Amino acid sequence: MTGPAVGRRAAAWLVAVGLLAASCGTGTDTVEAPPLVTAATPADDGSGSAGTPAVTADGTAPGAALVEQVDCPDPLVAADLACGIATVPLDPDDPTGPTTRISIATRAGADPARTTPLVVLQGGPGGASTELAAFFPRRDFPQIFVDQRGTGFAGPDTDCVELDDRLVALFGLTSDEALELEYGAYAECAARLRSGPDTASLIDHTDTAHHAADVVAVMAALGHPRWAVYGVSYGTTIALEVLRRAPEGLVGAVLDGVYPPDIDVDAGLARSADRALAELDTACAADDSCRALISDVDATVAALMARFDADPVRVELGADETSLGTPVEVVFDGTGLAVSVFRFFYDERLLRFVPGVLAGLDAADDATARWFARISVEVTASSVISNDEGTYFAVQCRDRLPLAGPLPTDVSAFARAVAAVPLADICGDWVDPPPATPASPSEPVASDLPVLTLTGRFDPITPPSYAEHVAATLERVTGIVRDGRGHGIWAVDECAGRLVDEFVADPLRTLDTSCADEPLPVDWTAPVRR
Repeated sequence: MTGPAVGRRAAAWLVAVGLLAASCGTGTDTVEAPPLVTAATPADDGSGSAGTPAVTADGTAPGAALVEQVDCPDPLVAADLACGIATVPLDPDDPTGPTTRISIATRAGADPARTTPLVVLQGGPGGASTELAAFFPRRDFPQIFVDQRGTGFAGPDTDCVELDDRLVALFGLTSDEALELEYGAYAECAARLRSGPDTASLIDHTDTAHHAADVVAVMAALGHPRWAVYGVSYGTTIALEVLRRAPEGLVGAVLDGVYPPDIDVDAGLARSADRALAELDTACAADDSCRALISDVDATVAALMARFDADPVRVELGADETSLGTPVEVVFDGTGLAVSVFRFFYDERLLRFVPGVLAGLDAADDATARWFARISVEVTASSVISNDEGTYFAVQCRDRLPLAGPLPTDVSAFARAVAAVPLADICGDWVDPPPATPASPSEPVASDLPVLTLTGRFDPITPPSYAEHVAATLERVTGIVRDGRGHGIWAVDECAGRLVDEFVADPLRTLDTSCADEPLPVDWTAPVRR
């Protein structure tokens, strides 16, 4: 299976990678896009005519971006989506200097009375918020999807195609072999992006502070007098920085899978991996259906890792068995097994299979190994293809590298495998010399604006303790931990969805969070064999 750097890079970007992979819409020439949702856009009265956009290339408000509506690319062509490109200063401190472009998408709300929009920020770093627009449903309130620099459809693009080209080969290597190949791909990508006429300066001006400035500039251009911000995973880091700046019109923030700006990502990843595995072990021990599948999750993982290191498992998949459309050899050594299991924690629809998969692998069941290989390929391929690595490394190596220290010595072999590659080992090609201090503010955010935090019990990368950490400096915070859920829960959890809707309608109201206390059992099951 592919090396740990891929697992860690995919780990930070979020929201049901399987859903994102399935969210590619079908374009049609007959769809007429509505105007961008601006403060001057009349509410949709059901007639199909929503007026004309108020934003032009002349700009309006001080500090605003220059926003132009464009045709949506095929994956986003839909009757209720409008797309735009915002021109923003490359350096917000130099508003008359060079510029760059970011892509946005908007969706009008279903309720004409609900005029406060929610700005949606994807994770990563390196995930495109506009990709979520094709997947997220229409809400009563408007939604505005703002992309990170280097992602989306505006260009320039920071995707490492060098890694995409090696993807099939990576699956057939042991973790050490895959890591060597992966490092080579990243080095080539860094050399290309750092020497490109459009991407060299972009990489040097991409971090959380710049992403937050872009969000504020876009919202100033769209002119909404009141707006809230939603971030998922790394998107919460951007949202927290927006909250720190307290721009005009911001009324509150929703943080889904909180990723604080001041954590050591290396140590945090290891600790979070151990915590998630312990949560699974505890939940399984308390459930008869899960105990019928496996007696001890933690011990089985440790035993399988040792066995697979001594004798890696190899699975040959046919061209029709994955979305890659080509035969794939998949190799699992101990690290590869751990990384793949870790990825399953993100989505409870996959997590529910983990005990059964571990039991099947422990019994050397070929059908289970084949199923696990197929799903692991899909999850890994989706994360690699959907994430723009140049943006990821630009942010992590500028913001997080100065905070990174050695791995804890008291974590499990599972955690060490998941977090095996220190950030310092990856950043040499992207930042030189290594920064002594974070490029973006890393102090905890203090704010008196209302904040709602959402966390899944099994979240492997942004545990409940992260939400508690940021809550310590927030004056008006309401938080829930949802049983039975993984990473990023707004889109999949009815309770979280209701709370977000009520929060956007009135951020100052006291939310009834009792729905979060209701048990949400996991349907533990073995994979379907074919």
